[in-house]
Amino acid sequence: MWVSGEARPSQEDLILHPGVRLLLGHWLALKGGRPAPSRGDLDLRQLRRQAPWLFILAPGSGPDRYIYRLAGTGICEFMRHEITGTGFLAGWGRVERAAILRALGDVTGKLQPAHFRIRYLTDRGQKIGADMLALPMTARDGEAVHVLGGIYPHGSPELWSHDRLAPCDLAAIRLFGGNTGDPESTSIAQAPRKFRLISGGLDRP
Repeated sequence: MWVSGEARPSQEDLILHPGVRLLLGHWLALKGGRPAPSRGDLDLRQLRRQAPWLFILAPGSGPDRYIYRLAGTGICEFMRHEITGTGFLAGWGRVERAAILRALGDVTGKLQPAHFRIRYLTDRGQKIGADMLALPMTARDGEAVHVLGGIYPHGSPELWSHDRLAPCDLAAIRLFGGNTGDPESTSIAQAPRKFRLISGGLDRP
């Protein structure tokens, strides 16, 4: 992975997974004219199809920094283990961790949404790309800022045959300009590899 403030993503990189677009649209509707919605605004019954792929991160202490406070069944099945209560950055290398922490710092500090293009490696040598969205959300105490997010693997779950999964590489991180949900944002991290979205999963009617 390489990091550059001058990186300009290609048109292909700007394509968002349908699940990302749905979650981003729902978040924008929830927050209205506020910088971010609150936890009390979130009703998972309104996101039944999305719920298995959603997560909430809470600030942690020590090297983990961010902890899965909630993780949907789809994400846990994809990871092949229960991840609620575990560290979000587990398995990532030093450079990738630094880039992710920088972006999540903008999510929780500047209330700025971030989009990640990532790739995982299975125990069978398969590489599975995924889109991840991270959105600011005020905690129930009205002070702390948590991260509402979604992880959307590319392709259909029926094709997965792995028993273990580990983070492989971080292809790009994009911050959405001006807290508006504008996808034409400046890339702060991008790798030479490009992902091509594969039809399937949440883009099916």
